[in-house]
Amino acid sequence: MKTILKIAWRNIWRNKRRTLITVASIMFALFFAIIMRGFQKGSYAKMKENAVESYSGYLQIQNKDYWDDKTINNTMTFSQEMAFELAKDERVKVIIPRLESFSLASSGVSTKGVVVMGIDPDKEDKMTKVKSYLQSGEFIEQDDKSIMLSQGLAQFLDIGVNDTLVLFSSGYHGTTAAGLYPVKGILKLPTPEMNRSTVYLPILEAQDLFSAYDRYSALVFDLYDMNDVKAVEDKLRYKIDTNEYRVMGWEAMNKELLQMIETDNAGGVIMIAILYMVIAFGIFGTVLMMTNERIREFSVMVSVGMQKRKLALVVIVELFFLTGLAVAAGVVISLPVMYYFLYNPIEFSGDAVEVMLDFNFEPVMPMSMDWSIFVFQGIAISILSLIAMSYPTIKILKLDVVKGLRS
Repeated sequence: MKTILKIAWRNIWRNKRRTLITVASIMFALFFAIIMRGFQKGSYAKMKENAVESYSGYLQIQNKDYWDDKTINNTMTFSQEMAFELAKDERVKVIIPRLESFSLASSGVSTKGVVVMGIDPDKEDKMTKVKSYLQSGEFIEQDDKSIMLSQGLAQFLDIGVNDTLVLFSSGYHGTTAAGLYPVKGILKLPTPEMNRSTVYLPILEAQDLFSAYDRYSALVFDLYDMNDVKAVEDKLRYKIDTNEYRVMGWEAMNKELLQMIETDNAGGVIMIAILYMVIAFGIFGTVLMMTNERIREFSVMVSVGMQKRKLALVVIVELFFLTGLAVAAGVVISLPVMYYFLYNPIEFSGDAVEVMLDFNFEPVMPMSMDWSIFVFQGIAISILSLIAMSYPTIKILKLDVVKGLRS
């Protein structure tokens, strides 16, 4: 086998120009495929991160009817003892209580429907890092009777820090919910939809506003590892009364996002398939040329006693060397580019920003360094090489030595 490897390695460098052209064509096609998939996977990871860490969390406990009918009447009570016991799980980073409802927000002549988020400021900040989004003013405290607004909403209502906002809604069991609140801070939230319509209140003040004392719309679980979601979800279902409560994972709460990612991913796979068609033709063209111009050489080697099977094996090893060099070179030249964009994601500007915000995307294109990107490309190239190997193998095994010597 060592002799076959040595012969194959020498053979590919007998025609250096052909070898370098073949390696370069596969290398650049692989480079573009890796970069494209890196941007795609990076964008998908950013979307999921925004969905999980800016709002939904990894898991939520809710009233069993709340997800289908998000009204204040479908909120829940939950014992502090049970919440404390669930928080002891080493996989759980923090459990965040929320009271969420809808309201009309008014300032001057401007009015808009908003989402009112009653939060525990300290616990909420541990997961969503909401304090880092503060653009002006101060962050609310647990006992405050003031609010924070998202930046897009503040611009729409033409309101700033220390101005007063009117909230008017329906409270628990039809009570009137109305209040005047000074604006303590303005936040620029990472999710465009939330940035256009979100108001934050301390949870005790939100419960008072909606007359929903000791009630919650959800308990949100932040975990250390996304891979633990299923195990923790199963544990929660065992611990709680499923006739009264429902446990929801982040995937169930973000079905539209996942469907959109799958659709976009299908388009990306088609583009990569086109790239690999180019690679396939490049590999097969090289194999075809290399095989046909070496028929006389193959005939001489067989005539002096070399077995056809060993000769076919030499050619196969040559092709493995070519594709191996191309894959290695493609990965090497792609790594610096990927590392650069990993720490310097592309930020869109101009009209592209508005388009992406309309689709609820953050206007950035981050890079992913997921190892599966490289593995997938290597496997794809290997499959193409295996398919291309069939031609020289069949040609050599069916070689007519006499006719080959005369060619």
